[in-house]
Amino acid sequence: MNVSDAICLKRAVRKFNPDPLSEETIQAILNAGRRAQSSKNTQPWHFIAITDKVILKDLSECGDWAGHLAGAALGVALLTEDPNEKFQRLFDLGQATTHLS
Repeated sequence: MNVSDAICLKRAVRKFNPDPLSEETIQAILNAGRRAQSSKNTQPWHFIAITDKVILKDLSECGDWAGHLAGAALGVALLTEDPNEKFQRLFDLGQATTHLS
């Protein structure tokens, strides 16, 4: 599949298969995020892979748009140093997020 087709076919999923993901699949997802471009290749992020159903349920209640996390097999928390200190960190996190999806 070429990049243009991948962009056109991308969709936001909000309902998930309840089956757990393999460790290999989780590592592939995290590695895709790690390989995102960042300003001067600083990679100013940390990822936390969350598979615990109780934690995912708790996270699903943290905001108006997070409800779908309750049914996910994996949630990924993206962290960076104080994002208010440098706008570029937010942009870089956005790049990593697109690679994770």
